[in-house]
Parts: sequence; C-alpha cells; structure tokens
Amino acid sequence: MATLLQSINELIDNITVTDRQEENIKQSLSNIEGHLNNKDNKLSVERTFTNGSYERDTIIRPLNDIDIFAVLKFDDWKDQYGNLPNPQSVLTKIKNYLNGLHDYKDKVKQDRPCVTIELSDKNFDILPSFEISGGGYRIPNYNLTDWTYSYPEQLTKDLDDTHKLRNYKLKPTIKAIKYWNRENGKIIPSYHVEEVAINIFKINSFANYEESIRIWFNNAEYNLLSQKFNSNDDYNSVMKKIKRDRDKLNDAKKKYDEGKESEAKKNWKEIFGKEFPTVDEEEAKNFSKALSEGSLKIGSTGALSTTAGSAIGASKGFFNGISQD
Repeated sequence: MATLLQSINELIDNITVTDRQEENIKQSLSNIEGHLNNKDNKLSVERTFTNGSYERDTIIRPLNDIDIFAVLKFDDWKDQYGNLPNPQSVLTKIKNYLNGLHDYKDKVKQDRPCVTIELSDKNFDILPSFEISGGGYRIPNYNLTDWTYSYPEQLTKDLDDTHKLRNYKLKPTIKAIKYWNRENGKIIPSYHVEEVAINIFKINSFANYEESIRIWFNNAEYNLLSQKFNSNDDYNSVMKKIKRDRDKLNDAKKKYDEGKESEAKKNWKEIFGKEFPTVDEEEAKNFSKALSEGSLKIGSTGALSTTAGSAIGASKGFFNGISQD
C-alpha cells in the first residue's frame, strides 16, 4: 500500500500537465500569437509573451487560463495629449478582431481585465499592456476604469530563484496548493499563491512535499494580503478555510508520527479530494501483478502507476512495497 509521502507525490503527478498537453498548448499559442503580431490587424502590437502559471511552470490540469501579454505600441494608442485610451475600448478592439477570425469565431469573450479565447479544453487570456520605461507594464485595472502597474517578469525571476534555492521542489508544491485553491472555488488569486510561497520558502527549507505543503498552510495567514482580494468578505473566507485545513494537516502529521499512517492519509484525502489517491488492497495486488509482468510505471515524482510514467523492469515478486528479487 502506498505511503503518505508516495500518495502526495501521486497527487502532484495527477495534476501536472502531460507532455501531450504541453505540445498542444504550444501549437495553440503559436497560432494566437501569430494573429496578434500580424502587422495588418491594426492593433499595433509590439510583441507578445506568455506569463502566468504556464510560463512559470505552475499550471495544473485540467487546464484553465493561459496568459498572453500583448504589448501595445504606446505612440500608436495615445491621444494628442499623451494619454492612454480607456481600457474598455482597447479590450473591445482586441475582442472584435479575434472574434472576426475564422479560427476563433464565437469563441471570444471579455473576462475582465482581459480578452479570453475559449477552446475545447483550455482558455487563453490576452491581456493588453504598455511597457514602462525601467521595467514593468501598465495593464487594465479590475474595474476597467484606468491602467494599473504589473511586474510579471519580476515574479517569474523571484519564483525561479526560490525554486532553485529549495532544490527545484517549490513549483510542485505550488501546484498542490493551486489545486486546493481550485477545489475551494479559486478563492486566492493564482499569482498570489506564488507570491506567498516565495515569501515563505525564502526562509523555510523542507525535506519533502508533505512538509512543504504543511509549511505553506502554517504560514499563509501571515503572508496573504487583504488588498489582493476583491472584498474583505473574500479575504475572511480564505482565512477561515486555510485555518481549517492547516489544523487538519497538523493533525495528520501528529498521526503520522504516531504510526497511524492510514488515518493521516484520510486527513489529506478530506483536504485534497478526488485527486488524492487511495490505494486499497485490490489496487495493491494490481501493482504487484504489473511489476511481475514488467508493466508497472513510475511518475516524475516517484509515484507508482499502471498507466503513466516510465516503465520499471519486471520483478519476481512485490510484497508490501518491497521487491522480492
């Protein structure tokens, strides 16, 4: 039967984008960016770049929003006084252009503060922006009344630096937190999950994903910023859910240390839901059979599977997780 640590690894494997999905995303991105950068589209796009979870390798499946910054030429959009137009007028122009293309007809909508292309299995969010001298971008604010400031490339660098500092195990940790966030109604802005993780793990090390996820929950309430949420009610709701599951994780650790591993796994299952694996006796037998037949596989995080991952050489036997070769 899988251990708690193996089950957590499998959870991360279950929500990680596959190579096939990655290739499909790249093809769609190439097509969208090709249209945006077309010099005849009258949008005056200077360049495009991907950002968000996809660019920072913290995206999870099922796939959701993939962010594309469309950097516009300031001189072509400003008025005679050097002022930018209302964000709504810019978004409308981009939306109308994309909706007029055969590839995206009736698949385009506005989803503040961006334009969204809804494909069959994923969405692409196009965010109009104007580059700021010295770094950063001006992007539409949430209410579409003005332009605000964003520094997405700095977040990417900070995350990469902290990921390296923590032996390249931070991003899988963030994926697990983002999955929890999605299961709870996306109560925390996705990028803020990453900001909180960076703050926490610049000063906290960890040995495995059980510890890193638990550390995030134990420190999140001191790092989440109320101004990142749409309302105080949203912020208070987040705090309540985090404290609830923080206590469950700490209780699970206590049970784990007492040798009550199955009870600890039940706590994790309550928190992470359907993608947290439960291995029953029948599945353990299937693993043993797959190993003897040479069809057992291992995922990128070390989780065992009979369907996905790299093949493990055939063994004469498999008993309680220990090969009998």
